Amino acid sequence: MKSKKKLGLLMIRGSGHSGFKRQDLFMGRLKDKLTSSGIDPEQVAHEVVDWYGPIQEQQEIVLQRIKKAGIRLKSKLTRQLIITNIGDLINYGGKPGFPHYGYEETHKKVHKTMLDLKKQLHEDAPLLIIATSMGTEIINDYIMDRQNASREKKDDPMGNSPFERFETLTGLFTLGNNLPIFAASHHIDEIRPIEFPSPHLSPALREVAIWENYFDKNDSMGYPLKPLNDHFANHAILKDIMINSGGPFTSWNFFSHFGYWRSQKLVKRLASYIKVLLTKE
Repeated sequence: MKSKKKLGLLMIRGSGHSGFKRQDLFMGRLKDKLTSSGIDPEQVAHEVVDWYGPIQEQQEIVLQRIKKAGIRLKSKLTRQLIITNIGDLINYGGKPGFPHYGYEETHKKVHKTMLDLKKQLHEDAPLLIIATSMGTEIINDYIMDRQNASREKKDDPMGNSPFERFETLTGLFTLGNNLPIFAASHHIDEIRPIEFPSPHLSPALREVAIWENYFDKNDSMGYPLKPLNDHFANHAILKDIMINSGGPFTSWNFFSHFGYWRSQKLVKRLASYIKVLLTKE
């Protein structure tokens, strides 16, 4: 029987084709950095939420049918980008308290991944989340639904343990955050951030709990959060941090949005934070 691990890392990707190539490369660099810092990376269990499958299947049907129709359209790559990325913002739909099919099916994927991660961990193991792009909206809604159900004492099949209710969430890293894109579906001044850290988190972990929101000034799909309203501006631990994302051909334009998983700065930051958690008595 495998020994339980000390720390859980949940990674939730953004839009695009299914697969974890970028996340696997990021995790490989993170493990190397942990090793060079004297930390055994095997103490960390990680899982990636592949929420995109059902949506991608439908989008590919659309693209194939247009192709078979033989209609000569210009800007094919741009159209594909819009259908497979921008379209996700529409197809996901719903919001906390008002779900629909796409919303619910996506959240089932998140819950399954949470359970897969939970099996690998000690009961009181801290949880870290790295979410990028569309994944930031999905995990925000998912956590909010768990917290609302708990607060209202409603039955919640996706919140059957402290881990599933995010009561052990200690570190939250959001990259290329899409939350402001969805903000107009609510009254702006009534939008609230998730309750974090949880009042149930141990005092020792509360001392080191962080929420770091990274964005690139050239990324028109990623945003700071504090300007949204007073609730975000006054959040005790939320920090908006500007970084340079992407390579020489992408860091200065829209495509910087797809470069966060390649950021060596983020690898170093996450490794240093994991070291803090794993060496904290």
